[in-house]
Amino acid sequence: MHTLRVVQPIWILGFLGAMILGTVSAQEGVEKPAPQPQIVRVRVGNSCGWCTEGYHDIETIVQPGRMVIVNRSDSDKQKYPDLTQEYTITERNWRDLQRLIEAKVLPVFANTFTNCPGCADEPIAWVEVQFNDGSKRSITYLAGEDPEPVIALRQKISAIRVKAKPRQGT
Repeated sequence: MHTLRVVQPIWILGFLGAMILGTVSAQEGVEKPAPQPQIVRVRVGNSCGWCTEGYHDIETIVQPGRMVIVNRSDSDKQKYPDLTQEYTITERNWRDLQRLIEAKVLPVFANTFTNCPGCADEPIAWVEVQFNDGSKRSITYLAGEDPEPVIALRQKISAIRVKAKPRQGT
């Protein structure tokens, strides 16, 4: 009788050990989903294809801790050199912008636009989101025909710009 009591707990421990080893080895064979790429930069801009003089291309680049606004011209670079303004933004503003893009803007990239923005030298606008894995998503559309989520994105970027501090030396 005494021997049975000792054997039973050993048998149970052996069974539990085999179950744990089986579970661990089964999990090793299961592929973990790739981590979701993180947004590292967003670019928004407007360009006027039919403008011949002056500044007609503006681009805003937002990334962690920094916002850069560039006004460009395709005409006389002596008369119209690129104008660059740099700003420091808070980590919170960057995180809020990322959340907005993930929640509302990324789905816009899945929509197919059938028009031909800029085909007739029309003013165009664009949005590009860059990820830490090197991939990018973008859309181009006629200026003034911003999809609703892009309007929210541009408003958010404008609000961040108002709060941003100019970087020294710019």
